[in-house]
Amino acid sequence: MGGGRLAIDAVSGRQDERAFVAFPYALYAADELWVAPLPGEERARWDERRNPALRGRWTRRYLARRDGRVVGRVAAIEDPAFAERWLPGSGFFGFFECAEDPEAARGLLEAAAAALRGRGLRHALGPVNLSTHDEVGALVEGFDSPPMLLSPYNPRYLPALIEGAGYTARTDYRSYRWLPAMGLAPAAARIVRAAERGAGRAVTLRPVDPRRWDEECRVLHDLYNASFDAVWGFVPMSWGEFRVRAEQFRPFLAPELVRVAEADGYAAGFGLALPDANEALRPLRGRLWPLGWLRLVRALPRVRGARFVLLGVRPGYTGQGIAVRLAAEVAEGCRRHGVRYGEVSLVREGNEEVKRVVAALGCTPLKTYRLYEKPIDG
Repeated sequence: MGGGRLAIDAVSGRQDERAFVAFPYALYAADELWVAPLPGEERARWDERRNPALRGRWTRRYLARRDGRVVGRVAAIEDPAFAERWLPGSGFFGFFECAEDPEAARGLLEAAAAALRGRGLRHALGPVNLSTHDEVGALVEGFDSPPMLLSPYNPRYLPALIEGAGYTARTDYRSYRWLPAMGLAPAAARIVRAAERGAGRAVTLRPVDPRRWDEECRVLHDLYNASFDAVWGFVPMSWGEFRVRAEQFRPFLAPELVRVAEADGYAAGFGLALPDANEALRPLRGRLWPLGWLRLVRALPRVRGARFVLLGVRPGYTGQGIAVRLAAEVAEGCRRHGVRYGEVSLVREGNEEVKRVVAALGCTPLKTYRLYEKPIDG
């Protein structure tokens, strides 16, 4: 694609804000695999009153237009907490969507880089859709199946556009396929049997109790920040942000797909799988009216996919088989729930501990996502 006058402009005013949110719906109109998010939820991502993740982070958004028609978008993002912990002087580009138009892609990514330079930053990473708690990376392998809940998605050509703008790979993230027929690896099965016999440290696993929602959310929030603190890219999540995210998941949370490990009177770890709401959303194509809400409500109980989103063990309790036991019980919960296929993601390349758990479940590679980087101080 090319030809015609190209303009890259910062988002300014309600018309641009609407165009920024609307562009992916036009870009993917003929893509049968794309899952359209609910427009109201996408607008809420840019409303600080409804999205606490915006607080403490700086953003600037851009649109690319050819002869007045939107052909791409991007956001420049400064996350001081990430830069302080992991890569001083760095910022993100995210929400990057573009037609197959290298000139427009370069223009958008350079606009984002210039905005970050203007903030005194020297290094850009992306795609990161606001924070490392959100969608991270561009899909580079595994284009033949639809994305699961909270997973990145993009056309096959997008990685080439990013690389054409001078970005190189920083790290890869993997997703893995799980099926109910997959059994535990022998070593993992021995860990589970030993725990059943009462061998080793006394650790109990329990489901969450929806009747104690606020209390359970506090437990999971504490476990989340403690368990992932040493994982590259992680920044602690505030209680306000965690609570908002938990409420978003609450309508389709299945208690049997969550396990909390307790030892010595403390919550020591947790595993969380979520029914793949994308399975219900995909046929709606982002349209809730006139009957979309009804179709969504009816479809959610029939969802048969699940995404294993989180598996964490508090420091001081690692290396004791707790992660394997949590994974095994969540997998068994998926079987009882009627899950027919699952995905374990995202697992950063080099995270050997989680990769061992993935192998213990018998999972097979499914998709690869790539985080890119580029020095921008030149």
